[in-house]
Amino acid sequence: MFSGPTWEDHLAWGLDSTAAAARLMMSLQPIGASIVARTQLERWSSNLEFNSLIRQEPRESTAAWLNRLWSAPSVWPDGVATPVGDLFGDISELLHGRGPLMPLVWLDVADVTDAPSSEHVRLLDTISDSLVISLSHIRRCLATVAEARGWSYRARTINMIRLVSPARSWIPDLRAFLFPLVPAQFRAVEGVLGAAASGYRRAVSALRVGQRRDEPSELWPVLSFGNQRFRALILAEHALKVEQEVLGDRFDEMGVQKLATEAVLAGEMAAMLALWLRQKSGAHPAADAFAVTASGLRSAQWLWLEDDDRAMGCLRCVIEQVARARTWRTRPDRAARIEASSKSSPRDWIEGAGWKRLNLLNRALGEFAHGSTRSNWNVARDALVALQSNAEEDTARHTGRTHALTAMIFILSVECAAWVDSFSSELGEAYRSVIRVDDAQADEAIEALMNRAWEKRGTPLR
Repeated sequence: MFSGPTWEDHLAWGLDSTAAAARLMMSLQPIGASIVARTQLERWSSNLEFNSLIRQEPRESTAAWLNRLWSAPSVWPDGVATPVGDLFGDISELLHGRGPLMPLVWLDVADVTDAPSSEHVRLLDTISDSLVISLSHIRRCLATVAEARGWSYRARTINMIRLVSPARSWIPDLRAFLFPLVPAQFRAVEGVLGAAASGYRRAVSALRVGQRRDEPSELWPVLSFGNQRFRALILAEHALKVEQEVLGDRFDEMGVQKLATEAVLAGEMAAMLALWLRQKSGAHPAADAFAVTASGLRSAQWLWLEDDDRAMGCLRCVIEQVARARTWRTRPDRAARIEASSKSSPRDWIEGAGWKRLNLLNRALGEFAHGSTRSNWNVARDALVALQSNAEEDTARHTGRTHALTAMIFILSVECAAWVDSFSSELGEAYRSVIRVDDAQADEAIEALMNRAWEKRGTPLR
């Protein structure tokens, strides 16, 4: 589930995750940032639970348990006023397409020309505060490791590190730090990211031997962030190389770019539908569904490029919200009942959309949306492999997540086309010609996927 075989590797993964979430926040992708932030919060809460023996009681809500778990002064970070359970609850609501953080999604997909308001910044603090909670625990764990190795001075230094401080440097062009790492962009960003990584390593080397650093301290956050993004670039390049070795003659480097194009076409149409529905009907739940879908799909594709399993967690949001939109289109009365229920779940929308046979896909993606020690990403990855039509081939174990992403792009495109018809049949046909979708063939393809998922419904996930 996590990077590296050692505890130190695991802590490094937590730090990298904070950088990954920060990058998505700076790119105004609240769904992806929230997936990373929530999985981190769950993971470090599991560690705190193990060490504190504060268990979740029967029928106790997760939010109430988290508030109790993190209530001790010794584990509460300075500067965070909101209870952890409340942060967790608001983020979880967003990932289900509702709640107080939804304006962030609309800023991402529809109000793109608007500058973030003070209210948007306040809402972003919910995500950043949850990251600070996780960082505080990682800092404590790092200090404990240093102390156990006899490095008392380093332990004291780690404990004094400020988790949040005012920015003291300014980067005029952040694009190289934020761009999606498609192969066509590798050469364009490696110079900037490589320079930042080199500066970071020089600063760290100097710190280790007690020498004066050439790089001013104001640049250290930028160098550290650039170093993380450079390692993400190396990982993306490695993933592409492995795919080339696995697929052999079937490998097509342009396939990654083609998938990116298809993701953009599907996501942008979902964003347009969200805007049209909002203009036509006001606060229509289907508008929120398409908005979350557009934001979630973009983050899923960006994280997939970096071989990050949390891309699949973003797809869990996508499948739920596409099903929600479809239920509103085909069974509005049932959709209204699901919306009105305080106990509705993603499964309700999946079944409301007539996709009960896709429950295995929904459950597998759901595993990646959580990060507690009870989640098993390895087993969920095997389930995604089993859903492929060529699941018995040797190459299938390398392509399960790619298949899930392409399948959700296709399903979203088909649903978008059906909704566009409600505005203009001519526009619907034009969209179908762009994405090259025939309704009859699309129905057959989705039916085949549902049949495979139903046949494999007994596949274990934990």
